[in-house]
Amino acid sequence: DIRTQAELDLIAGIYDAVIEPARWNDAIDGIRRHLGFQLCTLTVVSIPSGRVLVGAQSNVPHPFSETAHLYGNDALEQWGGLKRIETLVQEEPMLFSHYNRLADLVGRPFYENWSRPQGLVDQLALVLEFTALLANIAFAVHDSAPPVSNAQIEGLRVLAPHLRRAAIISGLLDGRQQAAASFEATLAALGSGVVLVDEQLRVIYANERAEAMFAAGDPLVRTAGRLDLPRELVRGQLAAAVAAAARGSAGLQRGSGIPARLSDGGEAVVHVLPLGRHQATRSFAAVAAMFVAQPSRELNLPMEALQLLYQLRPAEARVFELIVRGLRAADIASTLGIAPSTVKTHTLRLFDKVGVHSRAQLAKLARDMSLG
Repeated sequence: DIRTQAELDLIAGIYDAVIEPARWNDAIDGIRRHLGFQLCTLTVVSIPSGRVLVGAQSNVPHPFSETAHLYGNDALEQWGGLKRIETLVQEEPMLFSHYNRLADLVGRPFYENWSRPQGLVDQLALVLEFTALLANIAFAVHDSAPPVSNAQIEGLRVLAPHLRRAAIISGLLDGRQQAAASFEATLAALGSGVVLVDEQLRVIYANERAEAMFAAGDPLVRTAGRLDLPRELVRGQLAAAVAAAARGSAGLQRGSGIPARLSDGGEAVVHVLPLGRHQATRSFAAVAAMFVAQPSRELNLPMEALQLLYQLRPAEARVFELIVRGLRAADIASTLGIAPSTVKTHTLRLFDKVGVHSRAQLAKLARDMSLG
Protein backbone atom coordinates (compact mmCIF):
# COMPACT_ATOMS: atom_id res chain seq x y z
CA ASP A 1 0.00 0.00 0.00
CA ILE A 2 0.98 3.67 -0.15
CA ARG A 3 2.27 3.83 3.44
CA THR A 4 4.38 0.68 3.02
CA GLN A 5 5.91 2.00 -0.18
CA ALA A 6 6.66 5.31 1.52
CA GLU A 7 8.45 3.46 4.33
CA LEU A 8 10.48 1.41 1.83
CA ASP A 9 11.51 4.61 0.05
CA LEU A 10 12.64 6.08 3.36
CA ILE A 11 14.62 2.93 4.16
CA ALA A 12 16.31 3.05 0.77
CA GLY A 13 17.17 6.70 1.41
CA ILE A 14 18.81 5.75 4.72
CA TYR A 15 21.10 3.23 3.01
CA ASP A 16 21.86 5.59 0.13
CA ALA A 17 23.05 8.11 2.73
CA VAL A 18 25.55 5.59 4.11
CA ILE A 19 27.14 5.37 0.66
CA GLU A 20 26.85 9.10 -0.02
CA PRO A 21 26.95 10.99 3.32
CA ALA A 22 25.80 14.23 1.62
CA ARG A 23 22.35 12.61 1.41
CA TRP A 24 21.86 12.34 5.18
CA ASN A 25 20.03 15.67 5.49
CA ASP A 26 17.55 14.63 2.79
CA ALA A 27 17.14 11.16 4.32
CA ILE A 28 16.13 12.41 7.75
CA ASP A 29 14.05 15.22 6.23
CA GLY A 30 11.95 12.58 4.49
CA ILE A 31 11.52 10.72 7.78
CA ARG A 32 10.58 13.90 9.63
CA ARG A 33 7.94 14.81 7.06
CA HIS A 34 6.57 11.26 6.97
CA LEU A 35 6.17 11.16 10.76
CA GLY A 36 5.00 14.77 11.10
CA PHE A 37 7.54 16.41 13.41
CA GLN A 38 8.84 19.98 13.54
CA LEU A 39 12.53 19.22 13.15
CA CYS A 40 15.02 16.36 13.35
CA THR A 41 18.69 15.86 14.19
CA LEU A 42 20.87 12.78 13.73
CA THR A 43 24.31 12.38 15.31
CA VAL A 44 26.85 9.56 15.19
CA VAL A 45 29.88 10.22 17.43
CA SER A 46 33.00 8.11 17.87
CA ILE A 47 33.73 7.17 21.51
CA PRO A 48 35.90 8.21 23.32
CA SER A 49 37.34 10.73 20.84
CA GLY A 50 34.04 12.60 20.43
CA ARG A 51 34.65 12.96 16.71
CA VAL A 52 31.39 13.47 14.79
CA LEU A 53 31.06 10.86 12.03
CA VAL A 54 27.54 11.86 10.96
CA GLY A 55 25.77 15.11 11.75
CA ALA A 56 22.50 15.78 9.94
CA GLN A 57 19.63 18.21 10.46
CA SER A 58 16.16 18.73 9.04
CA ASN A 59 14.14 21.96 9.21
CA VAL A 60 16.40 23.57 11.80
CA PRO A 61 16.30 27.32 11.04
CA HIS A 62 19.30 29.60 10.96
CA PRO A 63 20.96 30.57 13.32
CA PHE A 64 19.88 27.56 15.43
CA SER A 65 21.35 25.18 12.86
CA GLU A 66 24.75 26.79 13.44
CA THR A 67 24.60 26.65 17.24
CA ALA A 68 23.14 23.17 17.86
CA HIS A 69 26.58 21.66 18.48
CA LEU A 70 27.19 24.08 21.35
CA TYR A 71 24.49 22.40 23.43
CA GLY A 72 25.30 18.74 22.83
CA ASN A 73 26.46 18.06 26.38
CA ASP A 74 23.53 19.87 27.97
CA ALA A 75 21.10 18.01 25.70
CA LEU A 76 22.59 14.72 26.92
CA GLU A 77 22.32 15.86 30.53
CA GLN A 78 18.60 16.45 30.04
CA TRP A 79 18.31 12.69 29.49
CA GLY A 80 20.49 11.93 32.51
CA GLY A 81 23.97 11.91 30.95
CA LEU A 82 25.96 9.12 29.33
CA LYS A 83 25.45 6.67 32.20
CA ARG A 84 21.70 7.03 31.86
CA ILE A 85 21.86 6.84 28.04
CA GLU A 86 23.75 3.54 28.30
CA THR A 87 20.83 1.94 30.16
CA LEU A 88 18.17 2.96 27.65
CA VAL A 89 16.77 0.41 25.24
CA GLN A 90 18.36 0.75 21.82
CA GLU A 91 15.97 1.20 18.87
CA GLU A 92 13.05 1.93 21.22
CA PRO A 93 11.41 5.38 20.76
CA MET A 94 11.42 7.42 23.99
CA LEU A 95 9.22 10.42 24.62
CA PHE A 96 11.03 13.05 26.65
CA SER A 97 7.90 14.09 28.57
CA HIS A 98 7.56 10.52 29.90
CA TYR A 99 10.92 10.88 31.67
CA ASN A 100 11.06 14.56 32.58
CA ARG A 101 8.90 17.60 33.35
CA LEU A 102 9.13 20.65 31.12
CA ALA A 103 9.33 22.84 34.24
CA ASP A 104 12.62 21.14 35.20
CA LEU A 105 14.25 22.46 32.03
CA VAL A 106 13.75 26.13 32.91
CA GLY A 107 17.12 27.82 33.24
CA ARG A 108 19.06 25.13 31.36
CA PRO A 109 21.09 26.48 28.40
CA PHE A 110 19.80 24.04 25.78
CA TYR A 111 16.18 24.72 26.63
CA GLU A 112 16.45 28.48 27.17
CA ASN A 113 18.71 29.25 24.19
CA TRP A 114 17.71 26.61 21.65
CA SER A 115 14.46 24.74 22.30
CA ARG A 116 12.29 27.44 23.87
CA PRO A 117 12.96 30.18 21.27
CA GLN A 118 11.83 27.73 18.58
CA GLY A 119 8.66 26.79 20.47
CA LEU A 120 9.78 23.19 21.05
CA VAL A 121 8.06 21.47 23.97
CA ASP A 122 8.78 17.75 23.62
CA GLN A 123 11.06 15.28 21.87
CA LEU A 124 10.83 11.72 20.55
CA ALA A 125 14.30 10.19 20.55
CA LEU A 126 16.08 6.94 19.77
CA VAL A 127 19.41 5.65 21.03
CA LEU A 128 20.62 3.74 17.98
CA GLU A 129 23.95 2.47 19.30
CA PHE A 130 26.17 2.92 22.33
CA THR A 131 29.40 0.91 22.05
CA ALA A 132 32.37 2.44 20.23
CA LEU A 133 29.74 4.80 18.84
CA LEU A 134 27.07 6.99 20.35
CA ALA A 135 24.38 7.27 17.71
CA ASN A 136 21.02 8.92 18.26
CA ILE A 137 18.20 10.57 16.34
CA ALA A 138 15.71 13.04 17.84
CA PHE A 139 12.46 14.54 16.59
CA ALA A 140 11.20 17.77 18.17
CA VAL A 141 7.55 18.63 18.81
CA HIS A 142 6.31 22.22 18.38
CA ASP A 143 3.94 23.74 20.93
CA SER A 144 1.27 24.12 18.22
CA ALA A 145 1.31 20.38 17.42
CA PRO A 146 -0.87 17.73 19.06
CA PRO A 147 0.72 15.26 21.50
CA VAL A 148 2.89 12.55 19.98
CA SER A 149 0.67 9.71 18.77
CA ASN A 150 1.05 5.94 18.84
CA ALA A 151 1.12 6.01 15.04
CA GLN A 152 4.20 8.25 15.10
CA ILE A 153 5.91 5.98 17.62
CA GLU A 154 5.10 2.84 15.64
CA GLY A 155 6.28 4.51 12.43
CA LEU A 156 9.64 5.24 14.04
CA ARG A 157 9.88 1.64 15.29
CA VAL A 158 9.66 0.45 11.68
CA LEU A 159 12.61 2.63 10.68
CA ALA A 160 14.68 2.17 13.86
CA PRO A 161 16.62 -1.03 12.92
CA HIS A 162 17.58 0.48 9.58
CA LEU A 163 18.77 3.69 11.18
CA ARG A 164 20.80 1.66 13.67
CA ARG A 165 22.37 -0.50 10.95
CA ALA A 166 23.23 2.62 8.94
CA ALA A 167 24.82 4.26 12.01
CA ILE A 168 26.99 1.22 12.71
CA ILE A 169 28.17 0.93 9.10
CA SER A 170 28.90 4.66 9.04
CA GLY A 171 31.10 4.05 12.08
CA LEU A 172 32.93 1.26 10.25
CA LEU A 173 33.50 3.56 7.29
CA ASP A 174 34.82 5.99 9.89
CA GLY A 175 35.17 9.11 7.77
CA ARG A 176 37.23 7.52 5.01
CA GLN A 177 34.43 7.97 2.54
CA GLN A 178 34.78 11.74 2.34
CA ALA A 179 38.44 11.35 1.35
CA ALA A 180 37.96 8.55 -1.17
CA ALA A 181 37.22 9.06 -4.85
CA SER A 182 34.53 6.36 -4.90
CA PHE A 183 32.63 3.94 -2.70
CA GLU A 184 34.86 1.09 -3.94
CA ALA A 185 37.99 3.06 -2.99
CA THR A 186 36.54 3.49 0.49
CA LEU A 187 35.99 -0.26 0.82
CA ALA A 188 39.54 -1.00 -0.30
CA ALA A 189 40.93 1.28 2.43
CA LEU A 190 38.94 -0.20 5.28
CA GLY A 191 40.50 -2.33 7.99
CA SER A 192 37.23 -4.27 8.27
CA GLY A 193 36.55 -7.10 5.87
CA VAL A 194 34.08 -6.03 3.15
CA VAL A 195 32.47 -8.22 0.51
CA LEU A 196 30.01 -7.24 -2.24
CA VAL A 197 27.68 -10.04 -3.32
CA ASP A 198 24.89 -10.58 -5.83
CA GLU A 199 21.48 -12.05 -5.07
CA GLN A 200 22.86 -15.62 -5.18
CA LEU A 201 25.67 -14.73 -2.72
CA ARG A 202 28.26 -14.82 -5.50
CA VAL A 203 31.27 -12.69 -4.53
CA ILE A 204 31.55 -9.66 -6.79
CA TYR A 205 34.25 -7.86 -4.85
CA ALA A 206 36.29 -8.42 -1.67
CA ASN A 207 38.76 -6.01 -0.14
CA GLU A 208 42.17 -7.10 1.10
CA ARG A 209 40.99 -7.82 4.63
CA ALA A 210 38.12 -10.00 3.35
CA GLU A 211 40.50 -11.91 1.05
CA ALA A 212 42.60 -12.71 4.11
CA MET A 213 39.47 -14.02 5.83
CA PHE A 214 38.73 -16.23 2.82
CA ALA A 215 42.28 -17.59 2.91
CA ALA A 216 41.91 -18.46 6.59
CA GLY A 217 38.32 -19.65 6.25
CA ASP A 218 37.44 -17.51 9.26
CA PRO A 219 34.76 -16.27 9.65
CA LEU A 220 33.95 -16.00 5.92
CA VAL A 221 34.28 -18.82 3.40
CA ARG A 222 34.22 -18.60 -0.39
CA THR A 223 33.13 -21.86 -2.00
CA ALA A 224 32.88 -22.06 -5.79
CA GLY A 225 32.74 -18.27 -5.84
CA ARG A 226 29.89 -18.00 -3.31
CA LEU A 227 30.00 -16.46 0.14
CA ASP A 228 29.22 -18.50 3.25
CA LEU A 229 29.29 -17.85 6.99
CA PRO A 230 29.64 -21.42 8.39
CA ARG A 231 29.59 -20.47 12.09
CA GLU A 232 26.56 -18.21 11.78
CA LEU A 233 24.60 -18.40 15.04
CA VAL A 234 21.22 -18.43 13.31
CA ARG A 235 21.77 -20.46 10.16
CA GLY A 236 20.27 -18.83 7.09
CA GLN A 237 20.20 -15.29 8.48
CA LEU A 238 22.88 -14.06 6.05
CA ALA A 239 21.11 -15.52 3.01
CA ALA A 240 17.82 -14.03 4.20
CA ALA A 241 19.41 -10.61 4.63
CA VAL A 242 20.86 -10.69 1.10
CA ALA A 243 17.53 -11.80 -0.34
CA ALA A 244 15.85 -8.90 1.49
CA ALA A 245 18.47 -6.49 0.14
CA ALA A 246 17.71 -7.69 -3.38
CA ARG A 247 14.04 -6.89 -2.78
CA GLY A 248 14.90 -3.34 -1.78
CA SER A 249 15.40 -3.79 1.98
CA ALA A 250 11.80 -4.88 2.63
CA GLY A 251 12.80 -7.81 4.81
CA LEU A 252 15.70 -6.21 6.69
CA GLN A 253 13.54 -5.37 9.66
CA ARG A 254 15.15 -6.97 12.69
CA GLY A 255 18.45 -6.24 14.36
CA SER A 256 21.46 -4.56 12.85
CA GLY A 257 23.94 -7.39 12.41
CA ILE A 258 24.39 -11.12 12.01
CA PRO A 259 26.39 -12.70 14.87
CA ALA A 260 28.88 -15.50 14.20
CA ARG A 261 31.66 -17.34 16.00
CA LEU A 262 35.30 -17.24 14.98
CA SER A 263 37.28 -20.49 14.85
CA ASP A 264 39.00 -19.60 18.14
CA GLY A 265 35.67 -19.05 19.90
CA GLY A 266 35.68 -15.27 19.53
CA GLU A 267 32.83 -13.23 18.10
CA ALA A 268 32.21 -11.43 14.84
CA VAL A 269 29.25 -9.49 13.51
CA VAL A 270 28.38 -9.18 9.83
CA HIS A 271 26.51 -5.98 8.98
CA VAL A 272 24.49 -5.96 5.75
CA LEU A 273 24.15 -2.84 3.62
CA PRO A 274 21.65 -3.04 0.71
CA LEU A 275 23.01 -1.60 -2.54
CA GLY A 276 20.11 -2.13 -4.92
CA ARG A 277 19.29 1.58 -5.38
CA HIS A 278 22.87 2.79 -5.71
CA GLN A 279 23.79 3.43 -9.34
CA ALA A 280 27.54 3.15 -8.72
CA THR A 281 27.28 -0.56 -7.94
CA ARG A 282 24.62 -1.68 -10.43
CA SER A 283 27.15 -2.38 -13.15
CA PHE A 284 28.71 -4.94 -10.81
CA ALA A 285 25.34 -6.64 -10.14
CA ALA A 286 25.96 -6.31 -6.40
CA VAL A 287 22.86 -6.15 -4.20
CA ALA A 288 24.53 -6.02 -0.76
CA ALA A 289 27.78 -5.18 0.99
CA MET A 290 28.90 -7.22 4.03
CA PHE A 291 30.98 -5.45 6.67
CA VAL A 292 32.67 -7.84 9.10
CA ALA A 293 33.47 -6.38 12.50
CA GLN A 294 34.48 -7.74 15.88
CA PRO A 295 32.42 -6.24 18.72
CA SER A 296 34.24 -3.50 20.61
CA ARG A 297 33.09 -4.99 23.90
CA GLU A 298 32.32 -8.53 24.97
CA LEU A 299 29.08 -9.86 23.56
CA ASN A 300 27.87 -12.24 26.24
CA LEU A 301 24.62 -13.05 24.48
CA PRO A 302 23.89 -13.14 20.74
CA MET A 303 21.00 -10.70 21.19
CA GLU A 304 20.60 -10.06 17.46
CA ALA A 305 20.08 -13.80 16.98
CA LEU A 306 17.77 -14.09 19.98
CA GLN A 307 15.63 -11.21 18.72
CA LEU A 308 15.34 -12.93 15.36
CA LEU A 309 14.61 -16.38 16.79
CA TYR A 310 12.01 -15.32 19.32
CA GLN A 311 10.66 -12.13 17.71
CA LEU A 312 11.67 -10.06 20.75
CA ARG A 313 11.04 -6.35 20.80
CA PRO A 314 14.00 -4.18 21.87
CA ALA A 315 12.57 -3.62 25.35
CA GLU A 316 12.02 -7.35 25.84
CA ALA A 317 15.58 -8.08 24.71
CA ARG A 318 16.94 -5.53 27.19
CA VAL A 319 14.91 -7.10 30.03
CA PHE A 320 16.27 -10.51 28.95
CA GLU A 321 19.84 -9.23 29.31
CA LEU A 322 19.23 -7.71 32.75
CA ILE A 323 17.45 -10.80 34.10
CA VAL A 324 20.37 -12.97 32.98
CA ARG A 325 22.76 -10.60 34.77
CA GLY A 326 20.86 -11.35 37.98
CA LEU A 327 19.01 -8.06 38.45
CA ARG A 328 15.75 -8.15 40.38
CA ALA A 329 12.57 -6.71 38.89
CA ALA A 330 12.88 -3.54 41.00
CA ASP A 331 16.49 -3.04 39.86
CA ILE A 332 15.49 -3.56 36.23
CA ALA A 333 12.74 -0.97 36.59
CA SER A 334 15.22 1.50 38.09
CA THR A 335 17.84 0.82 35.42
CA LEU A 336 15.42 1.27 32.52
CA GLY A 337 13.41 4.06 34.11
CA ILE A 338 10.11 2.21 33.79
CA ALA A 339 7.44 1.07 36.22
CA PRO A 340 7.77 -2.35 37.96
CA SER A 341 4.45 -3.32 36.38
CA THR A 342 5.96 -2.67 32.93
CA VAL A 343 8.93 -4.90 33.80
CA LYS A 344 6.47 -7.63 34.81
CA THR A 345 4.62 -7.26 31.49
CA HIS A 346 7.86 -7.48 29.49
CA THR A 347 8.98 -10.49 31.54
CA LEU A 348 5.75 -12.44 31.03
CA ARG A 349 5.81 -11.74 27.29
CA LEU A 350 9.46 -12.78 27.22
CA PHE A 351 8.73 -16.06 29.00
CA ASP A 352 5.88 -16.76 26.58
CA LYS A 353 7.95 -16.05 23.45
CA VAL A 354 11.02 -17.99 24.61
CA GLY A 355 9.00 -20.89 26.03
CA VAL A 356 10.18 -20.84 29.65
CA HIS A 357 8.36 -20.42 32.95
CA SER A 358 10.94 -18.94 35.31
CA ARG A 359 13.98 -16.71 35.56
CA ALA A 360 16.11 -19.79 36.26
CA GLN A 361 15.01 -21.43 33.01
CA LEU A 362 15.74 -18.20 31.16
CA ALA A 363 19.23 -18.05 32.70
CA LYS A 364 19.89 -21.66 31.64
CA LEU A 365 18.82 -20.86 28.08
CA ALA A 366 21.18 -17.88 28.11
CA ARG A 367 24.08 -20.06 29.29
CA ASP A 368 23.37 -22.60 26.58
CA MET A 369 23.40 -19.90 23.88
CA SER A 370 26.23 -17.81 25.27
CA LEU A 371 29.00 -16.84 22.90
CA GLY A 372 31.55 -16.73 25.68
